Amino acid sequence: MTLGLPAALWLLGVLPVIVLLYMLRARRQDVPISSVLLWQRARQDLLAHMPVRRLERSLLLLLQLLAASLVVLALARPQLALPAASGLATALVMDTSASMQATDVVPSRFEAARAAALAEVARSAGPVMVVEAGPQPHAVTGFADRGTARAALLRLRPTDAPARLEQAVAMAVAQRAGGRGVRVVVFTDRAAAPVPGVQYFIVGETGRNIGIAGVRGDRTPGGYVAVVQVHNAGRLTERVPLTVSLDDRLVLERTVQVPAGATVGVPVRVAGEGVLRAHITPHDSLAIDDTGYAVLGAPPVRALIIGEQDRALVEALRAIGASVLPAAAPGAQTIAASDVVVLNRTPPVDLPPGNYLLVGTTALNLPLAVDGAVRAPQVLRWSRTHPVMRYVDLHDLTIASALALRPRGGEVLAEGEVPLIWAYDSAGIRAVVLGFGLQESDLPLQIAFPILLNNALSWLSGAGDAYEAGDALIVPAGSHPEAILTGPDGRSTALRARDGQFVVPALERAGMYTLQFDGHTRRIAVNPAPSESEIAPVRPAAESDSSTPSRWVQRPLELARVLLALALMLLLAEWALWLRGLPRADVTGFRGSPRFRPSVSRLGAGPSVVRR
Repeated sequence: MTLGLPAALWLLGVLPVIVLLYMLRARRQDVPISSVLLWQRARQDLLAHMPVRRLERSLLLLLQLLAASLVVLALARPQLALPAASGLATALVMDTSASMQATDVVPSRFEAARAAALAEVARSAGPVMVVEAGPQPHAVTGFADRGTARAALLRLRPTDAPARLEQAVAMAVAQRAGGRGVRVVVFTDRAAAPVPGVQYFIVGETGRNIGIAGVRGDRTPGGYVAVVQVHNAGRLTERVPLTVSLDDRLVLERTVQVPAGATVGVPVRVAGEGVLRAHITPHDSLAIDDTGYAVLGAPPVRALIIGEQDRALVEALRAIGASVLPAAAPGAQTIAASDVVVLNRTPPVDLPPGNYLLVGTTALNLPLAVDGAVRAPQVLRWSRTHPVMRYVDLHDLTIASALALRPRGGEVLAEGEVPLIWAYDSAGIRAVVLGFGLQESDLPLQIAFPILLNNALSWLSGAGDAYEAGDALIVPAGSHPEAILTGPDGRSTALRARDGQFVVPALERAGMYTLQFDGHTRRIAVNPAPSESEIAPVRPAAESDSSTPSRWVQRPLELARVLLALALMLLLAEWALWLRGLPRADVTGFRGSPRFRPSVSRLGAGPSVVRR
């Protein structure tokens, strides 16, 4: 038996209090009477002179103590584990994470888990549900017959993404079949937090694995500097051959020594743009994390400037590689032809879905109000983590006048007396707002100006986003209604814009993707999550959760209601016994006439004293 709330047992301290109250003598008043001959029945209270009664055997006291004990035990929420036969409904949870592709178990961890799941289906006499624990946990089938469950298991494939195992287990535990709970069996290499009644089948034998934890490239004056991170999840130092290539052109070839449990960053200087591919040859059991990708450079961002034509703004956009489109009035067609629309000191208008850089102005449909203007504001602090503010230093920025912005959402990136730079991403609109005009500051003269512009255009167009397998793909669509997404396996998927965004719930495969819309092609690098390189099997914390499912499982039975019912029955029995032990006169007084029982202090004829 297990307790859901063991701390409630501290309430058992009330039992000595009940005994003490029983032993305490009630205080009574002395009353002189002429004779005690009429009070012979009161002899049982001769011990009333004592302040504390001697503890005597009492059935009423025993019933009271038992009732109090049952109530306290019910508050502790006891559960009794009863064996449930395999005829009950069964929910099988299959882990489809990247680590299940490891081959330390022949032919792989996933295939070994699937074979055990198929055997469990064959033994089951009741309906079976199959739940996939992937980046988006879901039920592959409802409660179905063995043939349907078997076919569903054979269709499953491991992904390159992490598994949300706890959510999948919670989904399976919450299922009901015929109004009753189900038995849950989980097939994985990493047990989740212990859950009563859940059984685990653990696969995997070793934790040795070396993988690429990340690939990143930053632009420099002479090209790009890429950093390849190699992680060793094993217990011994490893020497791993590493090759780095740019569009099939070899850039680096060397052997990297990685200490046990450490991550080593390898810098690589790259001249040119394209797809950077890093590959290691560790000869371990997991191959999916042996390759990483990064996109260096991107097609020029098409920037449309609307409003005042500022030469410094145009030259800075061209210097960072943006394609500046001719000025035009805002409209659906002009916005569709651009990646980012720059609104320079224009009157506030409603913005359609798209990507916007607003300079010295706001928009009517942004959660941003303007309360006049502020003279000579100083920049007191700015974000160090947002992609727009990466490597941006505003320490020496001077501003003559700025709008007094009052945001009701979004994120403030730089502020002084009022917010000065603000970012927003919602409802199909990505926007960066500079609360001051370029002519009202010396920002165009600062080295931070081209860096800020480059970061802002990359973030607005989505070109700077990095993805891991299992992440959701969210790309601003602007006014483009459709796009085509092609995965690493060459399969294409048509996407429709929703609220100004192209959304894919989860990228389950690592590799290079291409997104095409309106003649514009964007390359997207997706790498395995670093957490999947840790492949050491994790077994259940509870010893009772064995790694081999059986035909009998533990089904918890709640006992709180039963105990409360027993306590109520004991109290009713105690009350009935108490009424039965009262004299007839006392019972009559209880029913209508107020009476009391006197206690005799001395027996005999003549004047006496009675306490009542």
